[in-house]
Amino acid sequence: MSRSPLSDPLETALSWVWALGTAAGLAMVGLLAHTEYSSTQIPLANPTFSAEDIPLADGPG
Repeated sequence: MSRSPLSDPLETALSWVWALGTAAGLAMVGLLAHTEYSSTQIPLANPTFSAEDIPLADGPG
């Protein structure tokens, strides 16, 4: 009688951890990409100033 060899339980557990981790990682990348590119861009409450917008304290006057 010939039986198929049983796989190592540690190998099986590590294979499952690897597979589930890979699936979770791919799902997270997909979720992040979806939220990054599908959301509307909300303007900032206080827009940033450029150098031309800031009045000089020691200006002429």
